[in-house]
Amino acid sequence: MKYRVGIDVGGTFTDFILVDDNGITEMYKVLSTPKDPSLAVFNGLHEMAEAKGIDYREFLNQIQIIVHGTTITTNAVLTGNGTKTGFITTKGFRDVLNMRRGLKKRQFDSRYAPPPPLVPRYLLRTVEERVNCEGREVTALNREDCMDAIQKLKDEQVEAIGVSFMFSFLNPLHEQEMGNLIKEYFPETFVSLSSEILPQVRFYERNSTTAMNAYVGPTLKRYIESLIARLAADNFKGTLLIMQSNGGVMSPEVVMRFAANTLLSGQAAAPAAGLMIGRTHDLENVITADMGGNSFDVCLVKSGKANLTTEGEIGGHKICFPMLDIHSIGAGGGSIAWIDSGGIMRVGPQSAGADPGPACYGLGGEKPTVTDADLLLGYLSANHFHGGRMELDVEAAKRAVYDKIAKPLGLNLMEAAYGIYQIINNNLAIGLNQVSVEKGYDPREFSLVVAGGAGPVHASMIAKQVDIPMIFIPKYSSVFCAAGLLMSDLIHNFVRSYMCLQNKIDLDRLNIFFGKLRMKALEALRSEGVSLDRINLIYSVDLRYEGQFNEVEIPLLVDTNGVIRENDITSLFQSFHQRHDELYGYSMPGTLVELINLRLLAKGTIDKPPLKEFPFLGKDPSQAFKCERQAYFTDRFHNVPVYDGAKIGYGNLVRGPAIIEEVTTTLVVTPDYNLYVDKVNNYVMYRKNFGLKKLLAKLEGRERWEKELIRF
Repeated sequence: MKYRVGIDVGGTFTDFILVDDNGITEMYKVLSTPKDPSLAVFNGLHEMAEAKGIDYREFLNQIQIIVHGTTITTNAVLTGNGTKTGFITTKGFRDVLNMRRGLKKRQFDSRYAPPPPLVPRYLLRTVEERVNCEGREVTALNREDCMDAIQKLKDEQVEAIGVSFMFSFLNPLHEQEMGNLIKEYFPETFVSLSSEILPQVRFYERNSTTAMNAYVGPTLKRYIESLIARLAADNFKGTLLIMQSNGGVMSPEVVMRFAANTLLSGQAAAPAAGLMIGRTHDLENVITADMGGNSFDVCLVKSGKANLTTEGEIGGHKICFPMLDIHSIGAGGGSIAWIDSGGIMRVGPQSAGADPGPACYGLGGEKPTVTDADLLLGYLSANHFHGGRMELDVEAAKRAVYDKIAKPLGLNLMEAAYGIYQIINNNLAIGLNQVSVEKGYDPREFSLVVAGGAGPVHASMIAKQVDIPMIFIPKYSSVFCAAGLLMSDLIHNFVRSYMCLQNKIDLDRLNIFFGKLRMKALEALRSEGVSLDRINLIYSVDLRYEGQFNEVEIPLLVDTNGVIRENDITSLFQSFHQRHDELYGYSMPGTLVELINLRLLAKGTIDKPPLKEFPFLGKDPSQAFKCERQAYFTDRFHNVPVYDGAKIGYGNLVRGPAIIEEVTTTLVVTPDYNLYVDKVNNYVMYRKNFGLKKLLAKLEGRERWEKELIRF
């Protein structure tokens, strides 16, 4: 038997999904080990081998592919624990990196201060050189300055150096010469050149992205090299791939050079998994919502494509790699409930994490969390949490909620717990609106795919607040991102600045620039073993109206040979006017449009694990009934049936209120929702006034649902 493994390292749990040749899927979770994330990775692999009854080394030998999403780089930036980094730039521009855009982000907050710099000023060095805005050399690179900068940074024992010169994106020769000198005289340091990392206009953003790549590069490199070495020593002979923030994967060799591509990499797998769920029912518009222990991550997928952004920010620092537009808020199962100075109850963004965790974990935590409230409200079972391997301490949860929330606010215990539940649901709904309503999309036109260990507990309440009638909850909900890792393709993004007004476009020059990007893309994917028939190149251009500051990325149609024609340019501008109107409510067809950046997305398709369809079990879920339990809804406790998720199957219909317990998560079906199990054993929760006939018609198509109703 051959296996595929997806691994997502989270703040509280490290999630694993194991898929065999027949499409049989198994889920595993182990507690994360923040001090050394690799310990949790190998703990999980050992646990899988033991569960399969296979010798550990033989099990690793049977794994064909491991796709790994890591939080190494994200944590390094957020905690300020990256490597000691130097930065070299053009003389006269030493402080551009730390001056940022020179604007205060929160102008009316007198206490706001920018984040600590990635590179302190004493590690910022300058050299004499200059290339003009047309890419021509004005001042030659001063070798004496270069050697002086290298020596001073060497004396400071930096581990990484970022290099970003003015207009190097038009002419990289000075940066390349600087890079060669560093490699010759300071070979042990990690080097990040802006002309390789982000060859595009905007000096601060390019500096920030280059510095961040250097800041996290050595940390990630050490981790990846250690991981590869230990896997090889343990008899792993398959392929290791690393998840990127753009929704694709790349080889370890490439990711060690472009380390900043892995920022938020774990969350980036969710849209791929969400789209796969939707496509089992021919749905291309979905919103993925992943609620784990620390955060709630939301992404909108429209017409089969997740929104991308090139204006990301991590820990207050700009990063301009193309990345999925994922909105994250501090709202997870471990989010702490607290009372502010005005006597108002709040939940999050602080989290209890994995250590000590919620009070009910019994690991020393004393602060009330969302998980503690869910336990007291009857949504979680003290004996079934984590598949029964972890018993929750109800009394500890009561003490935490009563002492820290109920008593100070003059509430009884259940009122305080339900208040926590309602506040977190409201926070989650706001997060969902930020990727839909605030971007001009109507959430009612989308299906909601809810995942994470805590997500299914809150799914129906989130959907109710934003008026989404249908919710998908995957069987592997709690390891959703780990599953998405196995659904992702190899992706590389290439960019080249070309600033030009639409009436001055040189079509031959445009084709030359895109031709060079195309060559780089094909070379990158072929080096990773992707055959030509599995390569897909997607062209786009950043456009804006003349005089504007922000641009919009618009797809560019090309012929089968990748050649751009006059009519392709005409269509490009028509699409821009239409998209600008959708985003901002107006367009100006009579105004000149300016080209800013040329982009090429190179996708190498890899084989995906098959989806297994299950036999129809009928409408009645009684074979999965476990017991009845008291659960709190609105203003009182109700007796609700509890079902065993392992025994529920295709066709089963569960009427709310009800609770379904999976090994790694719990689904709460509120009184105004019902739940249906689809053909691939995923849960579909829908509002009662939506109706089963309408649901089946939407999910299965007319012919299919008529057959389903005959069975009922």
